[in-house]
Amino acid sequence: MKSAIFAILAFFTLVFSQPQILKSIGAKLIEERDLGSLREYVIEKNGRKMIVYETKDGKYLIIGAILDAKSGKNLTKERYKEINKVDFSKIPLDEALHLKFGKGGKKLVMVSDPDCPFCKRAHEYLKTKNVDLYVFLFPLDIHPNAYKKSVKILCSKDKAKAYDEALSGRDINTKECKEGENLLKKHILVGQILGVRGTPLFVKENGEKIEGFVVSELEEYLGGEKNE
Repeated sequence: MKSAIFAILAFFTLVFSQPQILKSIGAKLIEERDLGSLREYVIEKNGRKMIVYETKDGKYLIIGAILDAKSGKNLTKERYKEINKVDFSKIPLDEALHLKFGKGGKKLVMVSDPDCPFCKRAHEYLKTKNVDLYVFLFPLDIHPNAYKKSVKILCSKDKAKAYDEALSGRDINTKECKEGENLLKKHILVGQILGVRGTPLFVKENGEKIEGFVVSELEEYLGGEKNE
């Protein structure tokens, strides 16, 4: 662990002292901000963004969370949400599975794997909310049956029902089809564009992402009230 940290520190020391190296390693400086006693750098490599702080005298690099001394608020976490926002209006919702729970309401995009245990738990949780859920399937390599299940879901006449059956562990009585394979390719592309690293991944209407089944963040967005 220590060697990894030292490697990261050495990498950023090199980057800041020789900015041209950013291009040679396939990384780029997205943004630089003056925070008073610190400078903040947002760097992107392979679609992933990282925040690093540097003291004004250039002696120290800080990799980790910066907290507000008075409130204890995690400023770095909030900043990550901001820099990783996506344009919700550009997500092709018409190609997603649309599930309306309760009275519907706020829109929420979910990138899901039908064999992901946390996706199953999130699905059961979301059933209790008033939400318009738009699901994009993203079968992970660690789940060998997820790809075929995803194709079958997208080949079903009632895709929402088939998705629910898959997450409930029931068989999907639908054959695989070319149309389903083609639609799954589009779903996977959406997931890649959204920067999915694991499932589930959620995107709120304001473009903020929620990585993983984080109940507290979903509650904050959807409200604690259950649907009737």
